[in-house]
Amino acid sequence: MASTEDNERPVADETVMMSPEELPTTMMPESPAPSVDPAPAAGPAPAPNPASDLTAPDGIDALDDPYFSPVVPEDLTTAHQPVSIPSPVESLPERKRRLPRWGIALIVVVLLAAAGAVACLTYERELWGGKTIPNVMGMSADQAEQTLTDLGFSVDVSYQAADENLGVVISCDPVPGIRTDLSETITITVTAERVIPSVVGMNVNDATRALAEAGAANVSLTYLNSEQESGTVLDVSPGEGSAFVSSDQVTLTVARTYAVPNVAGMTAEEALAALERDGLTGSVTYVESDAERGTVVAANPDVGSEVSAGSTVELSVSSIYPSSPTSLLEYFEVEPTDLATYLDDEGYTLRYGATFAAGGNAHAAYEGKDGDVLQITDAPETGSYEGDSKADVLARGAGVGGVRYAFAAASVPEGGSVESEKGLRAVMEACGLTGLRNTCTQEDVEAPNELRGSEAFKDAHFICGSGVQGGYTWAVLIGGTGSSTHVVALVAPSRHFSELDLSDYGGDVCDYVACTDLFAAMLRSDAHE
Repeated sequence: MASTEDNERPVADETVMMSPEELPTTMMPESPAPSVDPAPAAGPAPAPNPASDLTAPDGIDALDDPYFSPVVPEDLTTAHQPVSIPSPVESLPERKRRLPRWGIALIVVVLLAAAGAVACLTYERELWGGKTIPNVMGMSADQAEQTLTDLGFSVDVSYQAADENLGVVISCDPVPGIRTDLSETITITVTAERVIPSVVGMNVNDATRALAEAGAANVSLTYLNSEQESGTVLDVSPGEGSAFVSSDQVTLTVARTYAVPNVAGMTAEEALAALERDGLTGSVTYVESDAERGTVVAANPDVGSEVSAGSTVELSVSSIYPSSPTSLLEYFEVEPTDLATYLDDEGYTLRYGATFAAGGNAHAAYEGKDGDVLQITDAPETGSYEGDSKADVLARGAGVGGVRYAFAAASVPEGGSVESEKGLRAVMEACGLTGLRNTCTQEDVEAPNELRGSEAFKDAHFICGSGVQGGYTWAVLIGGTGSSTHVVALVAPSRHFSELDLSDYGGDVCDYVACTDLFAAMLRSDAHE
């Protein structure tokens, strides 16, 4: 039974034991390291404190304290690994440090600058923002198109007609050097040859305009009788689709009502063909004219006259023949075949016909009705020929190298037998010769010494004259030996005489012709006696 004293002892507050997990964080010890009781001090033990005794834990309580560990003597002298005891107090989360606003702004600026630099560099390298159009001027169409498509552009090709440097780029749209988006189409213009457009069937005015737009600068018109509407283009030359340059002649054939075409100045053959092409027929009459030999000088009905289809037009054509057998210079203007026909028509008979070995010109002699002798020869000053060949060499086309005409007594021009300048001029007029330069007679002729001292020369009497007309040299001789007199006119290209050595004749054609003709004839006469 407890004593009253015990009952009167104040009862300590009831202690409630809590585990470390249940302790509030503010009550958790900061350092749970185990405590070691110090050695008791020497001297009397302190008097018990009733109040302290009531609250201080006893030894048994210490054993129940999870943070209490009794001291073992060996522990005081031996080092041990520290024991880590988890803290029952949770640490507060560490507060994160924030950058100042100026730092954030600086970072933003740096990032923007870096992004701008990258953008600028990639733009300059054309990794974005389009491409710069390269200079393709002067390239071929294929080369320019390949260059542009390699960069990613789409290309259209247009063509512009030109006369030269064909197939090269002459313009580009947009122009080279401009940067443009790859979605834009680049148009290059390439030179191409000009081509005759389709104009057949057009009105002549529209056709002419179309040719001008194609670049034709030299357009001429010809008219053709046709049943189509007047003014309709029937043909074009060069033909449609043909390539041409601006300076080329382009001819339009235009329909018109039936009319006599302009045949003036055409040859007879050309005029007849033109009439036939126009649905007409033609006939030819040769007339004397100063116009070029063999050309049309008039038409009946007149040029431009309206006629019916199939009408006949009479053509007056400048004669293709010599105006007379004694018009010696005209022989050089006539085709040899036509000359053969003419001489036959005039009644001249072929007495000798051959060709010269050098050049193949005709060497022929013809005799007229009155006994005149016409010779076609490269050496008309001699008048000689030998043999009995009678080949019609003119009809075969042998050329005319020179002409000699010896008049028969009955055909000598009036006054032409007189050995004087008057007689010379009478013969000159009959032969169509002008431009008398020199004359000589037996009294003043220059001749080789051996000829001048001969008896034959002493018996000669003559007058000879010479001159130049165009590119030809002519001579007229009136005279002979003894009682005989003959009249001769001859002509040859001037180069024939310039190639001869005339030093024995004073360098004069007149003296050379007189001596050569007279004494060659004399020798022939002596041979027959």
